[in-house]
Amino acid sequence: MPADVWATVDQNCQRVALIHELIQPGETFQLTGDQRKAVDAITAGLDDGTFEYLLKAPTGSGKTEVMLRVAVDTILKTDGYVVILAPTRDLIRQHVTYFTERLEGTGIGVGQIHGGAAPGERRAVEAGIENGTIHVVVGSAMMLTIDRHWEIIDKSDLLFVDDVNAFDEREHLRLLEALDCPMLFATATPDELRRFLDRIGAMKNVISMKKMPFDVLPTKIHKVEGVWGEPPAEQLSRAHGLIEEHLARGSRVFVIGRTRGDVPRLAERLEQTYGIDVEQLRGDMVDTQEQGRRHRRKGVKVNEVGTRVEMMNSFRGKSPAVLAATNLIGSGIDIPAADLIVITDSDAFGESEVEQLIGRVGRRERPSDAVLLTGTTFEKNPSRAMASPRAKSFMPTGMRARQFNFGRRR
Repeated sequence: MPADVWATVDQNCQRVALIHELIQPGETFQLTGDQRKAVDAITAGLDDGTFEYLLKAPTGSGKTEVMLRVAVDTILKTDGYVVILAPTRDLIRQHVTYFTERLEGTGIGVGQIHGGAAPGERRAVEAGIENGTIHVVVGSAMMLTIDRHWEIIDKSDLLFVDDVNAFDEREHLRLLEALDCPMLFATATPDELRRFLDRIGAMKNVISMKKMPFDVLPTKIHKVEGVWGEPPAEQLSRAHGLIEEHLARGSRVFVIGRTRGDVPRLAERLEQTYGIDVEQLRGDMVDTQEQGRRHRRKGVKVNEVGTRVEMMNSFRGKSPAVLAATNLIGSGIDIPAADLIVITDSDAFGESEVEQLIGRVGRRERPSDAVLLTGTTFEKNPSRAMASPRAKSFMPTGMRARQFNFGRRR
């Protein structure tokens, strides 16, 4: 790697910040005080052999930049690699873009492993880890369930678990306890997972961030009472004034449905009402055309509305724009100029889900609104937190099965 890796990273951060209008021409990109303190605390702790951390950071506070800086520090000190687990493939691709743009020219390679990536791409990443050309692996929870991928995580020099609340308690979180590598969990709402985070030891080392990297106007929240049983598409009429106002302003608008089946009906109603093409994002859409072909060869039904990559690129590239989606967008998706979110059947979402969804708007110095349509369903979304009496462990609090096998960084 070049000797001036940090200088290259700083130059890239400046360039990317200007391109994405995170700073104005003539301004210099700088970390906030909270970001700098978080980076220093985590890297110092890792040097001293501390294994588990919780990064408590509200949406928009810049935790991904902290992850980038800690990752580079770890890679330079260990000459190894780090793994980032993210709950959705859309967030994985966002992280890959974020790291790739800022690590250009450093010799630090970035790869992705998830179900939406082509098998050849996944094999190339595995080979890159072996030959030392891949140093940052961004993956999905699938990596925890496949032996050779689990071993990649286990042998990493650091594992980041981003938006840990979005991972399944039984299928994913329990598998983390057997890992040997140091781990950093990131979330804005740790209380739902307090028992798990206590048990794994992360609550002993909490790093909190509050300061936003740029001035943010508070999002105005509108709770609008609907009628029980009212279909999601009909609920949209209760948010008509704000939708119309934000489209006239050139905003990007999120409209959230509870189920995959709600999304196309919401999109159809929005297109009919406002005469605008509406993109969609839901779990039964393939990531790419290549993945669609693979599914068809296996006899898997493919939703023909479009690919997730195409839809998200189209949504990002237009203004005004509307995206009808499930709660997939709640996990870290950052869209500039997204200033309105309308959540249908909002009572069916958990508190932390609603908070994460609202956090998708108001990311810049612009007024933003969130409409919560309530009273339309009896269904409540219970917390998936590991807080029930059944959530037991045979390990002492703060102890992982193999943690003493891992040596300190040099």
